[in-house]
Amino acid sequence: MADPHWTSYVGMVTGILGAVTGIAGAILGCMSYKKSNQIKALDLRIELKRALANTVYDFKKLNDQMTQGNKSRIAVSSAIGAFRSGMMEKWKKEFENDQETSYELSKEIPDENTDYDTLNTKGLETELIKLHRIQRRIQTLTEKYDAAMEWDNEQRKHLREDRIERAK
Repeated sequence: MADPHWTSYVGMVTGILGAVTGIAGAILGCMSYKKSNQIKALDLRIELKRALANTVYDFKKLNDQMTQGNKSRIAVSSAIGAFRSGMMEKWKKEFENDQETSYELSKEIPDENTDYDTLNTKGLETELIKLHRIQRRIQTLTEKYDAAMEWDNEQRKHLREDRIERAK
């Protein structure tokens, strides 16, 4: 029969090896968790900066579109004889309101050089959600002025057709 002391040493070594392996696994698990949080924060920063760049671009485009849309509406209204109509007065009021909204949006949009390195993941998520809300408001105004330009172009088409009919 084997010496009982020999088996107890094997059990003790195996137990110590298991404990060391468990501790090492716990340490590596914590390190991996921290690393994954860092990667998540980096991904959120990248997404936030991308969303900010898109928001700034869309906002500049919106301002140009609003100016162009207003000029177009004035020209078309004059051409169809509706410059002093209630429709045009309503347009002017809406345009003024949209300009105020645009001004408010310009204050809400962060500077493109804003440093987000100090924010944790919760702060990054909050900023990203704010930007998405701003983008949605910009998109709503953009869609409004797209529709207005479509209407203006349709009226121009009718004016051309009328001119061609009169020329015959």
